[in-house]
Amino acid sequence: LSRLHTIWKGFINMQSVAKFVTKAYPVSGCFDYLSEDLPDTIHIGGRILPKTVWDYVGKLKSSLSKELCLIRFHPATEEEEVAYISLYSYFSSRGRFGVVANTNRHIKDLYLIPLSSKDPIPSKLLPFEGPG
Repeated sequence: LSRLHTIWKGFINMQSVAKFVTKAYPVSGCFDYLSEDLPDTIHIGGRILPKTVWDYVGKLKSSLSKELCLIRFHPATEEEEVAYISLYSYFSSRGRFGVVANTNRHIKDLYLIPLSSKDPIPSKLLPFEGPG
């Protein structure tokens, strides 16, 4: 991550689960509006089944008027790792993704997808177009 520039820094907060400072790094897609459109605190409003997200992403990828953008969140400091891992464990153990409650004008939907370093990249997110 040290070679990539940070496109956002702020809080991720899920009531009664975790709140931590994180940085966002580009993975794939267009990031023109992300730094200005992501709020200071990303509030996670709930959980969603992966199948629902993958069905939606499949439809998005065939749309000419919509863009899919992938970013990677990483704890801002070593002290933030405990809360980061708590949130990851919460979603991973339940087999769910996170749904962000406070999106902005250019961002229609935002999901948190818990992937471990050993997990393959879901095929619905490939191919990467960007830093990868």
